[in-house]
Amino acid sequence: MGTGDGHVVGTTKVVDHGSPAVRWNIAILADGYQATEQAKFHTDVGNFVNTLKSTPPYGDVWCGINVFRIDVVSNQSGADDPTACGGTGATVATYFDATFCTAGIQRLLTVNNSTVINVVNAQVPQAHVMVVIVNTSEYGGSGGGVATFSTAPSASDIGIHETGHTAFGFADEYDYWADCSESGHDHYTGGEPGQPNVTISTNRATLKWGGLVAASTALPTMANPDCTKCDGRASTVPGGTVGAFEGAIYNKCGAYRPEYNCKMRQLAQPFCAVCRQVIRQHLNPYATCCSSWTYGVNTIAAGVTERWWLWWPTYPGFEVIGVEPATPGAELQVASPGMQTNADASATYLLTITNAGATTVEYAFRGSAL
Repeated sequence: MGTGDGHVVGTTKVVDHGSPAVRWNIAILADGYQATEQAKFHTDVGNFVNTLKSTPPYGDVWCGINVFRIDVVSNQSGADDPTACGGTGATVATYFDATFCTAGIQRLLTVNNSTVINVVNAQVPQAHVMVVIVNTSEYGGSGGGVATFSTAPSASDIGIHETGHTAFGFADEYDYWADCSESGHDHYTGGEPGQPNVTISTNRATLKWGGLVAASTALPTMANPDCTKCDGRASTVPGGTVGAFEGAIYNKCGAYRPEYNCKMRQLAQPFCAVCRQVIRQHLNPYATCCSSWTYGVNTIAAGVTERWWLWWPTYPGFEVIGVEPATPGAELQVASPGMQTNADASATYLLTITNAGATTVEYAFRGSAL
């Protein structure tokens, strides 16, 4: 099955922050959506885009991102589901030939990357990352040259995880390949991984993310006591602690991840500090437009959480995008509990800032006028 099983309809710019020549461009394509299901694809794209924007740190650099939706009609809905992995055996006529059971893993959902690349080159030649949404409720996805994800209940989170692989070269931080009962994944035996969010090192002086590790944090921070099993223990340190946690890149021992949990390990989690830093560093050059002002010179000590409110005499007046660390290599966690309008027509903006790193960080608030 392939390009004879559908056709490309066209492209719509659904998030427009300027010329694609100066922005980071995402191309999102449909597979397994019939002509009568294009409206569903549009909704699925909208849900993914909204979730992406609300996932830190994407909101901080959102003005540097364009999103293009490429409508593609397939003759049939869904994806191939081989019996070799326990699937139904369905063979579906779709344009990009989506299939589960790649490499013998049921959840590994892939498409014909060459066909995707050809379509994107013709429709959005400036695209930096290509994402295909596959119209099936069965759980699945993959990263690589093209990110894919299904329309399973956690669809948008799957997509953001897989885009982490494709756009930024993140490794999976979970400690199994197929499942925890498998053999052959007890101990990582390779050299230092090239991905920025996994390591074999527990040396504070040479650790990739050593600048984010507090002096009081032990290395390794958690070690798996039984390398024949996935380590299911609760974290022994507070959430957000950056260190070296054993169990990553499909192995139970010998490889370490930066935090106990991260979106590259479990979908419902936020990105860890290391992943957030990599995303921000990658996208900052496209997002110089995001800030029309900075305010204040503030410091926050290691391990401290601050709660701020910023007042403005009119609504909306301005938008607080986040904070801008002035300390080289620093990363802060920022959440916005909300914004309130006041009886006098002024506005109050609420922010929570956490420094989970090893040293005091200097920062300014960053935003734009509205």
